Amino acid sequence: MPPHPHYPALFSPLRLGPVALKNRATMAAHGMRLGDDSGAISPRHQAYIAARAKGGASLVSASSLPVHPTSQTFAGLQIRIAGDDLLPSLTATADAVHAAGAKLAVTLWHGGYNVTWLAGRAAVGPSAVANSMGQVPKALSVVEIEELIEAYGAAAARCREAGVDVLEVQTSTDYLLGSFLSPVLNRRTDDYGGSFDNRLRIVRAVLESVRNAAGANLAVGIRTSIAHHMPGADEDYDAAASLKTVTALQQDGLLDYVSLMSGSYRAATHTIPTMAQPRASLAEPARTFSEALDIPVIVANRVRTAKEAESMIDSGAAAAVAMARTWIAEPDWARKYEAGEDAQVRPCVSCSQACQGFLARGLRVSCIGNPFAGREVEFPSLGKADTGQRIAIIGGGPAGMEAARLAAVRGHDVSLYEASAALGGQLAWAAAAPYRAEMGLLVDWWTAELKRLGVTVAFNHVVAADEPPAADKVIWAIGAEPSQSAVGKLRPALFDGIPGAVGLAHGRDILAGTREATGRVLVIDEEGGWPAVSLVETLVGQAGVSSVTVATTEYQFGLAELSVTRELSEVMARLRETGVRVVPGVTATHVGEGIAVFGDGPRLGRFNTIVLSTGTSSRPIPDGALAVGDCVAPRSIWAATNDALNLVGAL
Repeated sequence: MPPHPHYPALFSPLRLGPVALKNRATMAAHGMRLGDDSGAISPRHQAYIAARAKGGASLVSASSLPVHPTSQTFAGLQIRIAGDDLLPSLTATADAVHAAGAKLAVTLWHGGYNVTWLAGRAAVGPSAVANSMGQVPKALSVVEIEELIEAYGAAAARCREAGVDVLEVQTSTDYLLGSFLSPVLNRRTDDYGGSFDNRLRIVRAVLESVRNAAGANLAVGIRTSIAHHMPGADEDYDAAASLKTVTALQQDGLLDYVSLMSGSYRAATHTIPTMAQPRASLAEPARTFSEALDIPVIVANRVRTAKEAESMIDSGAAAAVAMARTWIAEPDWARKYEAGEDAQVRPCVSCSQACQGFLARGLRVSCIGNPFAGREVEFPSLGKADTGQRIAIIGGGPAGMEAARLAAVRGHDVSLYEASAALGGQLAWAAAAPYRAEMGLLVDWWTAELKRLGVTVAFNHVVAADEPPAADKVIWAIGAEPSQSAVGKLRPALFDGIPGAVGLAHGRDILAGTREATGRVLVIDEEGGWPAVSLVETLVGQAGVSSVTVATTEYQFGLAELSVTRELSEVMARLRETGVRVVPGVTATHVGEGIAVFGDGPRLGRFNTIVLSTGTSSRPIPDGALAVGDCVAPRSIWAATNDALNLVGAL
């Protein structure tokens, strides 16, 4: 197929040393938790990788592989390249990727001091400097450094034997090699610390070891941070130091390319940018590297569309673009763009809820808009049903929209009934909140897909539980309603909610625009997460609201949910800037006349408006009915779309 006329640079070939790529769209997939107890690349992980290769990714990654036992992190889930047991599955993965017309990359990785001792052994680093969890590693001896250098070479040899095409040495962030490069973390006084050349010594030695083992037919590059952004550092590993490092390694003849990212564990929003941050944020910093180097520069960091990728390539900022979350959301990203099917590309909205959020919880990675991700083994394809049926979907939130879309894909005659004048449900409310507009991209995509697939949508149509529409199957997706269900988290015996709170505005009412807040506003938060945060940030920007105070049961507002998506520090900074007062770790015992009492804690008031952020309860549906989403039980967007996949996939 000829390149799409709008994206000629994106779909033109690219050479990384001895390896030719068919286009400039690549996919990196690190730490997917799709493994099993074998330490090999599991069938689940192979299927995930192969799906992206078939979807048009030019270069796909088999994740970051620990080169040494001191880098092993998740027991039973992490691929192990420190032995020959991996070879059969790595070979099979390479074969599957090649059959799809793509190339396979492996990132040779050591987590350094970020590997918690809870994995079973002391973490190691250049120096005994505590990590972001406060854990102190063992400073590596010279003998141990030499052992690690050999381990990198041995891992490279296994990759060569398995048919891997590209080896990428991880020097980014504050992983082991990045820590050696860092003047903050490397405090050694021997040949591996102090001067620039000394701090670079281990990276040079590792690349030489990898080069010697890889042979002439594999491309070798590094993934590195443009800057670490270490807080409070007078001398940091910044863009100038990073470019100096890459230039030196290029001059040594050790690199076929460099892949750029940003940040470190202490600057997570630079590493995995949130939807509140600009798209393609490394384009300008990367241009300096592209202009100074004679090797291809690959750039990551929140590139979401072919237009963005094309702009970076055309402007000389990058030779190719790498994406992780974008490919989780849409396995056919490049194929659809190349075919001119731009509107069908499922968007990544950078929410990190089911990718980074699941990873942080020890779960396998998925996507709120694409519950297929990570489940390619269970759902290799969603073909036509044996018999077409008339299916009615009641409710147009994420669960209802995805159920209607999947039912139409399966060849059913689908009608969707929505009680309001627009699709989206609570997802549309989220998109209307400050800093969350990209959530609306999913609503737009579902809306366009339902139209393309011929789904009949009836707006402003309330369906009574005892009068369902005529259909072979009726699926209820009517969501949840505001309630005080969240008080049961700490006080399950509080049957009637917070005393005195009956009739107060609920956060969902504020977000939906059915209730208003004025003057001095108190938010009583027992729910946490984005519903509470979006409520507060919405109130801050509303006319007539003079101040906002949040009294939350959490010890830091939003902690439970936002910490796993790495958004907490960014949100807290915004709230401080806007003057929001947060009273943490308190539980409301009584509310009345603009005053709230919090047990042994403070008595707050008077307020003009008190708003409850206290959860939701499922709306009633017919007993035994087919149902998806929050009307089954109040949960998350991913749970809603996953319900739809599980139910409709079996119809």
